[in-house]
Amino acid sequence: MGNIHFAIKKGTLSVKSELIHNLLNDKHSLPILKNKTGLLFSDTILEKIIDKEDRHNTKTIKTPENRSIRSFSSGEQKKIVLNYLIDQKPSFLVLDCPFESLDTSAVSSLKERLISLSSQIIFIQIFNRREEILPIISHVLEIKNDQINSQIPITNYNFKEQDIVFNGEVPEAITKYTNIPNQLIKLENVSVNYDDNYILKNINWTIHKNEFWQLIGPNGSGKTTIISMIYGNNVKAYGQEVYLFGNKKGSGESVWEIKEKIGYFNPAMLILFKTEVTLKQMIISGFFDSIGLYKKPTSLQEKLAEDWLKLLGLEKEKNTLFQNISTVTQRLVLIARAIIKHPPLLILDEPMINLDNQGTATIVTLINKLVNESETTIIFVSHRSVDTLQANYKYTLLPSKDGSTGKVIKEN
Repeated sequence: MGNIHFAIKKGTLSVKSELIHNLLNDKHSLPILKNKTGLLFSDTILEKIIDKEDRHNTKTIKTPENRSIRSFSSGEQKKIVLNYLIDQKPSFLVLDCPFESLDTSAVSSLKERLISLSSQIIFIQIFNRREEILPIISHVLEIKNDQINSQIPITNYNFKEQDIVFNGEVPEAITKYTNIPNQLIKLENVSVNYDDNYILKNINWTIHKNEFWQLIGPNGSGKTTIISMIYGNNVKAYGQEVYLFGNKKGSGESVWEIKEKIGYFNPAMLILFKTEVTLKQMIISGFFDSIGLYKKPTSLQEKLAEDWLKLLGLEKEKNTLFQNISTVTQRLVLIARAIIKHPPLLILDEPMINLDNQGTATIVTLINKLVNESETTIIFVSHRSVDTLQANYKYTLLPSKDGSTGKVIKEN
């Protein structure tokens, strides 16, 4: 008889995930795991290993190529860390959303590896979306107050999601932009390589006012490189045909002058953020392009932030600390922060990562509402296409050994 394997819905765990800590320290009520040694397989563990290698200039995990973990693709990184954990011979593994941020090919490869290990090790898979659940999972653990409340056979578990509605209209802008050309972004025959690592090859992409684009491509295809050439200070953009708001990059405008015209969101932007701010303060900070509020806002700015909170159904939580709300609510607030000025361009970089189906539907509903009720051009960045988004175009990156090429697909 094979092992019994469990799943836990991510949204039922606390922000601190105390249950995971208790499972790994034998402080739980699951008889099958009593007095057994467990390890955690998660992006947090991966990030700690990479950080340790960077700080100490050492290699924590030996690889055949003797390369640092950072130099591998996301899928390869997870395989290496999984093998490292398996070598320690645990009785069980807690798989914390193992397929997040992976493209289709990497997901398939990792699933195959985990299934092959399932006869040796008990898995507890924390999942966001039903389709991620490994086929060997037999039971779902229902969680209440970070304690295991019950075990439900997966065939009896209710995966039903609720409909999402945002009542009211998108608040109007109080920030005025002038002399914004119709052509916002243009990349012409842009190629990027780092030594022998070819990232992009002859990228041609033009973005105009009032367009909604999905930028999609597998891990390592160059999505981050393109966004950093537009929004960041990637030196590879200089000397190439990269035009932002009518000006060639490097021809006079500073990075900060460019960023004033762009709203930006990426889940990773909060990794180092420790300051305590309320939801209202976080949204207001979008006026000052800061994460957190360090300047005194005007009464008009405060009123607009409250209008956004009302649209999001969060007016009663306006004084709640940002750190104390759910992941999906944090994303809603940060998107409101990014668009509160109605900038000419809004970049949403992987906003669905680590969200369950309910959370994903919530973010999609908000983005579609922004598209329909604002004039901001939106670039939605993802490693997979999201068909429920009402995009005008998709720009798909197609990897090759000479660097990724790009293809424009016009949506109906």
